[in-house]
Amino acid sequence: MRTITVELGPRSYPVIVGVGALHAAADEIPPIDGAERVAIVSDTNVDPVWGDVAAKALAPLGSTGEVVRFVVPAGETSKDLAVAGGLLGDLAAAKVRRGDLLVALGGGMVGDLAGFVASVYQRGMPFVQVATSLLAQVDAAIGGKTAVNLPAGKNLVGTFYQPRAVIADTGLLATLPRREYTSGLAEVAKYGFAFDPEFLAFLESSLPEIAGREATTLERVVARSVAVKAAVVAADEFDLADRRIMLNYGHTLAHALEALGNYEEWLHGEAVSVGMVFAATLAREAGLLGAGDAERHRATLSALGLPVTAAFDPAEIETAWSIDKKYRGGIRWVLLNGIGCPVVTTEVGSQELAAAMSAVLA
Repeated sequence: MRTITVELGPRSYPVIVGVGALHAAADEIPPIDGAERVAIVSDTNVDPVWGDVAAKALAPLGSTGEVVRFVVPAGETSKDLAVAGGLLGDLAAAKVRRGDLLVALGGGMVGDLAGFVASVYQRGMPFVQVATSLLAQVDAAIGGKTAVNLPAGKNLVGTFYQPRAVIADTGLLATLPRREYTSGLAEVAKYGFAFDPEFLAFLESSLPEIAGREATTLERVVARSVAVKAAVVAADEFDLADRRIMLNYGHTLAHALEALGNYEEWLHGEAVSVGMVFAATLAREAGLLGAGDAERHRATLSALGLPVTAAFDPAEIETAWSIDKKYRGGIRWVLLNGIGCPVVTTEVGSQELAAAMSAVLA
């Protein structure tokens, strides 16, 4: 196993990566002083598979050894204020205390939802992420962004609330449905395109091993992705500079696609894949990115099994992204000035946008 630290001074925490990380969690997670019980939040897909295993592994983190479990419906539609309110009521009914430990056991939806609930229940309780999807292990579980969605847009209600630790047991990915696994590869590719050209080359040279979920390759993929994100979060924890926003490469179009699909049509990584092709074309049209590097996006993402086109109404897309969280005096676009060189700009013209939309329209 490998441990990557998210360096945030006294709030620093470990991300434990590798096969068996969940079983070793009680020894690897820093002690949670005052925690009597462990409350696990999961969903209807994950709890039947990993709920009992997690409960046994995590019980020692509470002084009484007692574990209470809460299960929400699977799917992005559970990232909702009503579901969050229901969970808060359930925690109170079960007499979960402020000092107890809340664990998110699941993918990105569960992590965002449970993290948000942990941040507001009795004004904040200790929180640990046990990420069971590739997308959560490489992205969503790290960095302390919690949120639920509104009909108007994705992640519009949320907090910054760092976990005490993240468990990224790559052995858990063996049971992940193929579509979910492939979706997570979009965020992995994002780190290569936007931050790490050598990592991108490794991904492109390891396609059979990645597709086959080969253990050593998968651990390397997750660990490197975590290291990239941890460094960005440490530099700009609260998204106040133009550093952390760069993690949103491809996400402006992606979030709009997800909202227009009522958070049911698209998996997050699928939408991000189309969004990166869109952003690469936008950068090419703006004279920032060479045509070969723009085409490399399409080729690499396709080789990973991800979509690179989508059917949508351009006018509806523009309406959907008008409420994007990155807005500051205009939509702030994350583009590439070459592979591994992200930049943030509001200077994007209508002709460039039209060309980029044409490039991804199915």
